[in-house]
Amino acid sequence: MRRIILSLALAAAMPLGAQQTVDRDTEPTRAATTALPTLRALAEQAPEVVGLTAQEAATAQLRPPLRVVFVSLDKLKTFHAGDDPRALLVDVATVFYPVAAGSEVRSSITVKKPNGGWVATEFGNQALAKRINEVRAGATAAALLVRVPALNLDFVGTESGGTLQLTSLFDVPGTDIRIGTTADARNVLAALVPLANAHNGLPT
Repeated sequence: MRRIILSLALAAAMPLGAQQTVDRDTEPTRAATTALPTLRALAEQAPEVVGLTAQEAATAQLRPPLRVVFVSLDKLKTFHAGDDPRALLVDVATVFYPVAAGSEVRSSITVKKPNGGWVATEFGNQALAKRINEVRAGATAAALLVRVPALNLDFVGTESGGTLQLTSLFDVPGTDIRIGTTADARNVLAALVPLANAHNGLPT
């Protein structure tokens, strides 16, 4: 998973129901909004990292966020297709905000809650922001960013009729999972179990 990020700190969550538009009254959104001037300053110094020119950053706006959850390798190894996929999701108190210049998503701000207060910790990550925007095709409903760090895989999670659906942000070799495909989370996670069992457990 290739990412270019400016990291200012680390680690923490937002209620599962992210709104259809950016709710300016939530603590994570206030932190992300407060961080926009920092993003603009970074764009003047390192536009290639942030993904925005200074001119674009001057009018950049937050897009609806995705709450970040992790799936651990150990839990994935023991998952069965009939299990509840939500039991694998670990809230890491992190919210990912795509950032748009005009109508085009070009960057992002990540906020975390390390010690009681929400703070912006990462800026840029343009490749991930663009992939999310592409697979969501402009959708603004509540969503999760489901990350499987050990396998370097990311998915967008959404609810449909009470069922958690996952849309892959990558092609996954050895499976039928392809970028942009959406399926029941139970089936997606079950398809990843052989990859988890074959993993050597070392950081990737």
